[in-house]
Amino acid sequence: MPTVSRWVRPFLNERGIRHLQRMGEQDICWDDSDWLKKTQTVLQFEVEYVVETLADALSFATARTFHGCRTDDAGTYHRIGIRRNDPAVLADEVRRIVSEEDQLAYLRPAIEQRLRDFDSEDRDTGRLYLVMDDRGLTNSAGHYLLYGSEWIQCVLGFEAHGSLRRRGVPTILAVDLPLSMVASHEREQLAKALLQEWTRIKVNRPDWVPELDFTFCLRAEIPGSMIVNHFHPEVICDPFYQNIKRRIGRMSCRGCKVGP
Repeated sequence: MPTVSRWVRPFLNERGIRHLQRMGEQDICWDDSDWLKKTQTVLQFEVEYVVETLADALSFATARTFHGCRTDDAGTYHRIGIRRNDPAVLADEVRRIVSEEDQLAYLRPAIEQRLRDFDSEDRDTGRLYLVMDDRGLTNSAGHYLLYGSEWIQCVLGFEAHGSLRRRGVPTILAVDLPLSMVASHEREQLAKALLQEWTRIKVNRPDWVPELDFTFCLRAEIPGSMIVNHFHPEVICDPFYQNIKRRIGRMSCRGCKVGP
């Protein structure tokens, strides 16, 4: 908050921050863009211009972001980084899983046909995703931690869920992402979210921090040097099964012994 306040100060009109603080609590949802209308009341410029200017400034910043996966050894990510989606690599992983899991032996005779019939083979090719708030990975998008690659989940289907949950450990990678790597429209969306939340806090003075649903879509790989930590959540909500909470038994992987 102090950082945003210092940055926005040159754009304020004579009303300034005190005007927001005197508004009294507003009945506006925390993520409603109506907060920017409140922001506009204290700006001497159009709010769209301030958002664009903040987005440009963010290109020099670094954001702590997160990536969810399931792995036996998070140290691999620290060494080689996070790769972009590659259907050929994922298809080989499907073959390996089916060959190693006795519970999936019935799939072995037809796995090649299943791969050929997969009509979303090119989904997310060349992309990878990072989120701003790790809580979303355990509360609303737990399938990445519980079952691994969404591409692989789609090929193998629900009948493979038990086998996938037995492989590896749910893992969240912490990535320090230079926002210069992010598309300009995503920086604008982030700038808008920052100004909205800054305004909400100045006006409503809440005592809670909302879960931010914000994802970066990258078309470049993340080197291992940008992965600053990893950890294993204890409880994950499963969106495939009425959001039941699954308690994880294993809280470490081979990479934990070595560290980043």
